[in-house]
Formats: sequence, C-alpha cells, structure tokens
Amino acid sequence: MKVKHYIALAALTLPLAANAQSNVIDFESQTGYKSVGVFDTWENSPFRTGVLKGNVKVVNNPNKANDDIIGQINPSEKVLAFQRSRFGSNTFGVRVELTKPIALSQTAKYVHVMMLKPKAGRVMCFALGSRADRPWQSKEVVQVEASCISIVKTDGKWYDAVFALTGAEGVNVHSLVFAPEVESQHNATSDYAVYIDNIQVDNSSTSRIIYGCYPLNYEKTQKLNRTDRYATGIMLKSADGDQSLSVSQQSDRLLFQDLLAKSFKAKAGEKVSVNTGYNGNWMSAYVYLDRDNNGKFNFDIKEDGTPAENSDLMSYSHYKNKNSAGATLKDGNTRTLPEFTIPAGLEPGFYRLRYKIDWDEIDPAGNTTESNNIVNNGGAIIDTRLNIHGDEVTISRGQSASGTNGEMKKADGTDFSPHSIPFGKDYTVNFVPSPGFKLGNIVIRHGYNLDKDSLVNETPQYVDVVVPAYMAKDNIYTIPAEYIDGDVRITPNFISTESGETEEKYGLNFNKDLLIDREPGQERSLNSLSFNTTTHPNEQKILPTNKKLVYQDFTNRSIYVKGGDVITTNIDYTPNKNAYMHPYLYVDLDGDGVFNTSVNADGTPTIEGEMLSYAFYNNKNSNGAAADENRSSCFDKTNSMPQFKIPAGLPTGKYRARFKLDWSDPDPAGRYNKGGNDIHKNGGYVVDFYFNVVDEYPKFKLDVQTTNGSIVGAGNTGLPETILLDSPISVMAFGAAENYNATEIKVRHGKNLDGEAVVNGETQWKEESIELTDGACTIPAEMVDGDVRLTAEFEDAGAEYKLAFGDEFNTADFTQPNEAYWSRSKWEHPTWKRFTAQTKAGQEKTGWIEDGKLVLRCVKNEFDDEKRGDNGSKLEMISGAVESADKITFTYGKVEGRLKTTAHSGNFPAFWMMPNKSTYGGWPSSGEIDIFEQINNENKSYHTIHSYWANGAGDGGLGNGGNPQKGGTSATTTGDYHVYGLEWTENMLTWFVNGKKVFSYAKSTNQDDLDKKQWPFDKPFYLILNQSVGNGGWAANPDLNFTYETKFDWVRVYQKADGDLITGVNNVKETTLDYYVTPGQIRLVAPYSTKVTIVDLQGRTLFAQVVQGNKNVHVPSGVYLVNNHKVIVP
Repeated sequence: MKVKHYIALAALTLPLAANAQSNVIDFESQTGYKSVGVFDTWENSPFRTGVLKGNVKVVNNPNKANDDIIGQINPSEKVLAFQRSRFGSNTFGVRVELTKPIALSQTAKYVHVMMLKPKAGRVMCFALGSRADRPWQSKEVVQVEASCISIVKTDGKWYDAVFALTGAEGVNVHSLVFAPEVESQHNATSDYAVYIDNIQVDNSSTSRIIYGCYPLNYEKTQKLNRTDRYATGIMLKSADGDQSLSVSQQSDRLLFQDLLAKSFKAKAGEKVSVNTGYNGNWMSAYVYLDRDNNGKFNFDIKEDGTPAENSDLMSYSHYKNKNSAGATLKDGNTRTLPEFTIPAGLEPGFYRLRYKIDWDEIDPAGNTTESNNIVNNGGAIIDTRLNIHGDEVTISRGQSASGTNGEMKKADGTDFSPHSIPFGKDYTVNFVPSPGFKLGNIVIRHGYNLDKDSLVNETPQYVDVVVPAYMAKDNIYTIPAEYIDGDVRITPNFISTESGETEEKYGLNFNKDLLIDREPGQERSLNSLSFNTTTHPNEQKILPTNKKLVYQDFTNRSIYVKGGDVITTNIDYTPNKNAYMHPYLYVDLDGDGVFNTSVNADGTPTIEGEMLSYAFYNNKNSNGAAADENRSSCFDKTNSMPQFKIPAGLPTGKYRARFKLDWSDPDPAGRYNKGGNDIHKNGGYVVDFYFNVVDEYPKFKLDVQTTNGSIVGAGNTGLPETILLDSPISVMAFGAAENYNATEIKVRHGKNLDGEAVVNGETQWKEESIELTDGACTIPAEMVDGDVRLTAEFEDAGAEYKLAFGDEFNTADFTQPNEAYWSRSKWEHPTWKRFTAQTKAGQEKTGWIEDGKLVLRCVKNEFDDEKRGDNGSKLEMISGAVESADKITFTYGKVEGRLKTTAHSGNFPAFWMMPNKSTYGGWPSSGEIDIFEQINNENKSYHTIHSYWANGAGDGGLGNGGNPQKGGTSATTTGDYHVYGLEWTENMLTWFVNGKKVFSYAKSTNQDDLDKKQWPFDKPFYLILNQSVGNGGWAANPDLNFTYETKFDWVRVYQKADGDLITGVNNVKETTLDYYVTPGQIRLVAPYSTKVTIVDLQGRTLFAQVVQGNKNVHVPSGVYLVNNHKVIVP
C-alpha cells in the first residue's frame, strides 16, 4: 500500500457533545450522536492500525433540489460528508456513534439513512455494539451485517438506504457504520465524497424516497424468488361489462407487469367491482387509482380502515386485520376486494390503475420487510389504465401534410364536420379522392388530449393507428369500436394515382398449384433466396417451405431496402452447378400491377424498365455484358446474377417484387406452353414478395456475451450482428467443453443497454431470463423491441478443460490489438501474406478494435510506402493479419473463435495455426491447422490440415491427402457470426462449427506413415487471424474496389486443468468414435483401437472390425446402426 501518495483533505474524527437522541439524526445540530468518524471491518486496515485517519465533516447540503413529482427531497442545510478512501477495504464506511443505543431483538428494526453517492456498489450497514451479558465485550464488535434492501442509485440524487437489523436479545448497538461501496478496491485509483443525512430507526421497511412516476420499491426487472405463486389476471366489472386482462407472470416471473397498452372502461361516479386471478394463498389484494393523474398514489386510510377522502387506494382485501370497507377480519388469507365507487367529477381520460398482490402492506410500491417482502412471497404489481368515459366522443378530420386532395364524408354521403358519436360503437366514413388521386392510407388518432403529449406521467392518453388503403373497400371504411375509446381524429392521405401503390394484377402463365416435374435422380429445388444491401449488413432470407411448387407466394414478406441501395441476390439452388437456368428479378416501381421488361439495346433496363436484374436475355445480362446462354447461370459463375440498384429518391413504401428462375425467357409470368423448356419441367420457380423502401431500417444491435461457452443460432447456425424489429430469435447454447453448463439466457432489450435501466423515469431497457430447454430457446418477438443482448454464463461442473488464454477484444475503440498477445504479420510471398500492411498507417487502415471486435480488412492501397518486400513495387491492396508467434503458443487443447466475414468474389479470410518452430522442416513438413477458411461468395467454411504426408506434390508433399482425408467443409452463412472450434489431442484433431462436430483427422498407427511426417501435430503452435484475398487459384482474384472485412468477436484457448500454456503434453482422455455420413458411405474416425459394428434394420451385420484412424465403409442408401447409434445414409 503506497500510503505516502495519500493526501488527506481534513483527516479527523469529530467528538461531539452528547445530547439526548431525537427520532432523526439530521446533523443540523449535535443531537442524537456522540461522534462521527470512519470504520473498517478489516482488522489490518490502515484506519484500524492508526496509519491513516478518516476524513469526515459536517458540510452544507450539496443538493436541496425538489423532484417534479414527489416535491422536496432533503431540505437540510447541513449533512455529513466523508471521504471514501481507496485504501480502505470493501467494508470501509462512515461511523456514527449513537447517544442512545439500539436494543436488538428477533423482530426487525429498520435503519434509514439518506445517502448521496457518486459511485455504484453494494451498500451495507454494520452495527457495532456489545452484549449485556458480556460486560467485558468491546462496543466495537460487529453484531449485525445488513445489506441495503432499498434502491440507491448514483445519479446525483438523495436516496433512502434501508437496512433490517435483527439480533439476539440483550445486544445493544452503540454505533452504525454505513459502507457505500462494498466492492473490491484492488483497482481503485481515487477517492470520492459520500454524503449521509437523516438517520432514523423505526418499524417500517418502506423507503422514504422513491423517484419516478408511480414508483416501485424494486426494479421493474425484478423477478420473483419462487415459482409456486403467480398472478394470472386482473378483472373489473362496470356498466361496460365484465372485463379482464391476462398476466404472464407464470412464465416471465416478473414482479412488475406492464399492461399499459390495455385498459378497463368505466364512468365517473359508478360503483365497480374488482378481482385478481392468482395461484397461491395467504396473500392480500390492493387496487389504486391515480384520481388526479399526478404520477403517484396517495394511500392514506382512516382509523377504521376505510380510504381517506382523497386517497388513491380504492379497495383492499386486508391490512392490519381490516379491509377497505372497514370490516374486521380474523386473518389475512383473503384476496376478496370490496366494491368501490369511481370518484365523481373525474374528467374523461385515461388514469393509471394499479393492482397489487402483497401481504399486509398498503404501500403501492410493494412490501420490503425482511420477513414478508413481496418478492419472496410471490406477489405482483400490475399497472394498466382505466378509461373514464362519457356516453359520446368527438370525431373530427385531421389535415394531411400533403394537402386535402380529397373529401371525407359520413356514411350517408353528407358532409363531414366535427360532431359527436356514441362511445365504443363502430363508425363508418366515406372517402372521396379528388381527380388524379387515390386513398393512400388513413391515420386514426384515438384517445384523449389529442393535441397534447400522448403520455401524461407515462400513462398513454392516445394512440395513432395507420390503416392501409386496402382496408377501405370502395373507399368506405368502418372504424372498429375499439378505436372509439375516446375522441377520434381521422386523417386520410390521398396520393397521386401515379404513386407506387400496387394492385393484385401480377399474372402467371400457369396455375399457382403447378408442381415441378423432374425425372428421379434429376431433382432441382430452390433452397433459399436472400438479399444483401449496401446499407444493411445482414442477409435477408426467404425460405421456401413446399419446394415442389413452382409458384412461391411470399407476399406477406418484405425485404427492407433504402433508395439508392445496391442489391446483391443470393440463390441457393440444387444442383449448384451445371443447372443452366437463368435468374430474373422484377420490381413494380410504378405500381400498375405489370412488370415492364423493356431493355436498351445494350441489355440494360430502360428508364421505364422494371426487370432490374437478369443473367441472360438476347445474349446480354442486365449490366449490358455479353452472356452465353449455357454458361450465364448463377450456378456456374460467381455473382453471375448482376447486382441492381433501387432508384435513389424512390418514395418509401412497399413495392411488389418477383424473382423468377427460368430458361432464356424474360416473361415474368414464366415460360409455359411455349414449345419446350417449360418452367416446371426445368425445375424453375416464381417467387413473389415485396421490397419495402424505408428511410431507416427497423434494425437493432444483437450483442452476445458468454463465458466458457457460446450462444449460436438454432440448429447450430450463426447469428447476425443486427436484427430487425419484432423478429423472434431462435438460439441454442453449448459449453466450451463437457461439464460447462448453462440453464438460462439473460435477455436485455431496449436501448442504452450499458446505462441505467430507468433514466428520468423512462425505462431504457428490461432484462429477463429465458430458460433453456435441451440447450435451446427462442427469444420472443416482443423482446426484440430495440437492441438485444444475450448473456449466458456456463458454470463449471467439473470440466477438465480450463480457460488458458482468451482475448475478448474489449479494449477501447480504434485501438490496436494487445501487443502482449499479437504481432502484425510480416510481408512475404504466400498468397495470404502478399498484401499484409507494414506501415503504421496501413496497419491502422486494415486492423483495429471496435465495439468489442477485432476488425480486419483488405482494401485498395492508398499509401505509396506500402510496398512489396522483394522488388519495392507498390502493393495493389493492403490486408490485416495478426499472429501470436513467440507470445501465445501451446500444444493440445480446445481453440474457439467467434467471427463473421463478408462474402464477395475473392474473399479469403482465415483463423488458423502454425508451428512456432519448424521442428520437422519447412512448410508443410511441420504442419498447419486451418480452423476456418472461407472463399468468395461461398456459404461454406473449410477445415483443413497441411503436412508433408498429406499435401500434394505441387504443395511440397507426398500426395496422401485422402489417406486419411485431410480436410472437410461445413455449410455456414456468411455475414453471420459463427463459432469455429478445434479440439487437439495427442491422437486426434476435431473441428466444430457452432458446437457441431464437422470433421476429424486422426494420427496414424502405422509407424511408416509417421516416419513420413503424417502427424507433425505434437509441438507448440501459434494462432493467426487474417483477412486476405485470393489470387485466381482457389479463391478468385480480388475486386480492387471492394472492402473485404472479417470481424473476430473473441478467441479462447482451453487446456486440461493440469496443463500449462506454452508447454507440451497434457493428460489425454480417450476420444469416442466419430462417424460422418455422405451419400453411399459412412466414414469412421477413431484415435484408438475401437470395435465398430454396422448393422442394417434387418439385423444383418455389414461391417465388424477394429478401427483406428480413418475408415470408409461403402453401403447402399438406408438406415443403419453404428455401434447402436442410428444413422441415415442418403
């Protein structure tokens, strides 16, 4: 401890005159306490040994501001300040010696202290005192350690910290110590001031200060601590009938249930009855109505138990053996709520209505007592609205921003002007567009105070509903009764008949139930159709369900785009090559129900043309390039379906689109009965959908955070970086190794996910937990209401593998990777290294940390001093690559990385390993392990080894790449994050993608093979992360004008518990048999001698041998049992 660097501002302990203790210690005078100082429960604290003295002083109140809702908070002139020293332990705090001791008992006493602190951390109270039966005992013995049971934030406001003190009879508390930050101080670098005031001891656990509209004593994300009790609904009966709202507390377990989007109806002055649905007993029910809409509930009651005159507590079933009717109860085991009368004179409007299920507590914010708090008792706080209405409402017309352009009339055709209509009844209106216009949509604002803010103290007063024009048949629209829940304003938007509105005219040359008709063995199918835009990072996909149908109706689906976007169309079709089919893409830009296929002489679309992209027509494609009809299919050439552009400035809205896969025919209706090559005979398709042109995508960030495991898409798929609004997310979770287990995924959703949950009374985000079932769950659409963070913590239940190295890339944005782990790769001749940046400027252009990711790029070179290392010529491109050579090296273990790349012709990223020393000779003799590689536009990852044994002669090897097979592949969606893993043992390399085993490579048991360097994988290797581009060989030549990018979220290395990073061999556990199924074949991989039996369903044994290494077994298609595990061979 560097005490000499500590500067005390005013180190002192203040002995004060002893006076009779008052009910509240407020520091305005020297009343109620003897002295103040600091205290640390750590016996070796410098504040206990006398090395340091605390800094405590009565000062002026730093914050006497009033709150808009609850008014005056702390008007005290003087408060007690103390310096929270970084040299104290986590339990360091301010000590107040009491004039009158507090006698403890088994019944809790509650200590309240107003606190203002700038730094987050757990708040505790330590009660110092002695036992009466031990007169020799010091008065400084910690008798009680109490955690704060109220909310104390760090937003510059005063909060009431509440602590429950209980103890044995005869214990007297002489001093109270308040510790404001019971957290580790190891990384603390500075001190700060904390202020306290108004210490009070009473029998109430309720906080004296709760901020915000309709406050709670708990966070809105608080979950119940039991599962056997939960609310199921709330009810209200009025002249409007029996009304009920359901509650999902059984599933979400949330204490607070927000039903503000819904409401009950009643009239001022009428008597109503209320009830609650609840699974459980020995709880009470309470109902509150904010009669003056001031953002808080007054819950005063009279001595006889009835609500006070201006109380917002309308009804309760039990409190102190009374109910709200004043009746005396023998016990509290009742939720029967007395009827009550809605206060007369309430103006029409929406009022906050709260139902509470609690035990013996009228505080609407919830019981916080130690023995009966609402969370432990399984209670509920449910907020909704009460619509106080009259018999009639006012309906009027609003003015569209685009002008009138038409009239709105009553259903009988008479002129429309503001008038009264019955509350809660359907109402029909007639729209009459002016010549040259048509109805675009209708905006209905309904509720109260239509010209003012929609929220009054966070309670919605009105809602805007946009009704599409197709809902108004023949321009007549009936407003449903649910919208006539208050005043109504109707704004019709009339648009020019030349706008982008569409009609259902899009014809086909065949019936919609036409099936594909192909000979057996020549099947063709469209597996998926997806689109990438220049302004949205993720692929938007359409997945056909019935692949036998030629016509695929996805008119309920929109692909979001922006005006000016360049669109890339991705087609997953079986077979992928030599299908010789031609894709066409049409967009009805003028909304006339017809796709205009006109093209210029060079093949490009005309100004009126709506065939925006095609691969072949009149020996051209839509870019005007020459095309051969037999080779210009998107299945034989990379990116052969040209990109196309959404016209800049195109009005926002939905535009009918059609994708067609056909043979040499631009007719959007499909080639059918035209003398051959019919669309269904060729395995063609017509897919109808919409492009939705928007100003801003309804997209939000998807963040995934895990420890000792991963969260991926359902079915071992990837996850996108951003998500569209209201779209459910199906995920699965898996541990980094056996015995790492997770039971739930925490979902934080909303905005400002790293900030406070509530800011100025506005909820920023909520956090909820979803239980995993068989390792999987679906994040419901309602939770995708903004940014989403998925978090899973995998508990170690005896895992052999432990984290030995990990880089989460969580340093500050635009910094470089940690030099303790990573070095920039040097320029050399190999393809992947030929563009590696060497200058500081070039390296900063091609690699940096951003948003918790390592971003690596390959871009066109703009720097004259970025040159080849041999002849000094300027590089065409520069690329980013980092490696851990001589820094992080290891032998054996599990390696995982989460990353995403961008598909494009020439793309060539990698996550791989090389030997730290060339023990067995130069490349490839000492080995190479490619955990992940991807090329071009392929939705496929490669997993490969290189060695002298396996490589071909052209790559410096003996050509034994098939003995055993040296590499495998896995289907992956580029643009999504995937988790790529490798398990490396003494005898086996096993690759994983998103937790699924995809390939294995075993060490040979033949010494002759080993002598020929079949297994060089027994020495330390290091990691390489890079973004490179192809050279026209395996990967295509690069597009010099494209930005190639790969993002690495994290990299982790696990080793056995007794292993040592950078050392060699660990204890190796035998790996079980792996088997991989391909058409007509089962490939067996076993690191040790393993008896393998393959039996068909008739019980016939087709194979029974001891396998070590790799073995291919050829079998007919069918179902088999491999060591009693069922497999299906296609």
